[in-house]
Amino acid sequence: MSEPAATNGHTEPAALSERAALLRVEGLCAGYGDMPVLWDVALAVCPGELVAVIGSNGAGKTTLLHTVAGLLRPTRGTIHLDGVEIQALPAHARPDRGLALVPEGGQPFPHLTVRENLEVGAYRPYARARVAVNLERAWALFPRLREREHQLAGTLSGGERQMLAIARALMSEPRLLLLDEPSLGLAPLVVEQVFAVLDALRRDGLTILLVEQNVQQALELADRAYVLESGRVVRTGAARALLADPAVAQHFLGL
Repeated sequence: MSEPAATNGHTEPAALSERAALLRVEGLCAGYGDMPVLWDVALAVCPGELVAVIGSNGAGKTTLLHTVAGLLRPTRGTIHLDGVEIQALPAHARPDRGLALVPEGGQPFPHLTVRENLEVGAYRPYARARVAVNLERAWALFPRLREREHQLAGTLSGGERQMLAIARALMSEPRLLLLDEPSLGLAPLVVEQVFAVLDALRRDGLTILLVEQNVQQALELADRAYVLESGRVVRTGAARALLADPAVAQHFLGL
């Protein structure tokens, strides 16, 4: 069934309500201390989709990912992963449910080698038994990492650190990959390489929730997207429809 055009507010398109979501967030409110950031956020990601979240700086995009990943507790609302509520689970327990986060900047362990960083990613019991297979997958996706296998992560370039962060998350064999600004600060050629890998992962069937400041590339890659503004979902719909939306083009692309 084809996806309808973009809609205002956070009402989901009718076609989406007919599909089983791997991730479903409803009525989510979260913040830091007495400062609320997210207000009544609702979104869904279906199996095999790549869904983008776009918005200006300070819109709450990173807060949303941190709340889904368990780094931040919501003050209200629910987070369902494959139909099971997880908002009360601590962050370290969520990877066992199939969730992995690639944080902004990658944040590898600087005093460990590339290979050691990847092995740390394979801490789920199932993944530990498949380290060799998943290492080969990482080398195939990012040949540069194989060349840097025994190099300390702290000595890598920004692009290499981002590649390592994505590969490390994949070592846990997630069902849902959360990515926070994977293109931030990278050279254009490296950005193209990172987005090509995300496209390949999506084509392989991996479900992805992407927060990205490169709006045009994110919408060209994604199946659907949500627009966050001041902590609220203000538009949602097919990514291509949002890309063609004059309001989105003017606000985010300067057209």
